[in-house]
Amino acid sequence: MDEHRKPTDQTSRGGHPIVDSREPTDFGAQAASSAEVERFELLTLRAEQLVAGRPYLEFLRRERLSAGLYVLEAGADDPQQPHAEDEIYHVLEGQAVLEVATEQRPVKPGSVVFVGAGLEHRFHSVSSRLAVLVV
Repeated sequence: MDEHRKPTDQTSRGGHPIVDSREPTDFGAQAASSAEVERFELLTLRAEQLVAGRPYLEFLRRERLSAGLYVLEAGADDPQQPHAEDEIYHVLEGQAVLEVATEQRPVKPGSVVFVGAGLEHRFHSVSSRLAVLVV
């Protein structure tokens, strides 16, 4: 692990440790004129997610906000469990159904869905690779 990335005591989707990264060039970020501004490129994030070898790549974590890229291949099972934080899902590519409690919500590129903290939810019927921005 490099000197800029430190493990935290928190875990992400699937129980993987969250890495606290303050280096603005990690995970596709482009340096900006201020430490409070970072730009991320989707293609670079997708490459980092593939290298990591798991569906979820958290690329930003601050005290009150985190963001990640969640990718499920067609036909994949979604292993996520309820989370302690509210989430917003913005579907970037692919089609699936998001089950929240007992509701079934079809999603496609452009869909934006809010899921409250603690609610049981998961994607299923993933008909083509699903890429989701999670905030």
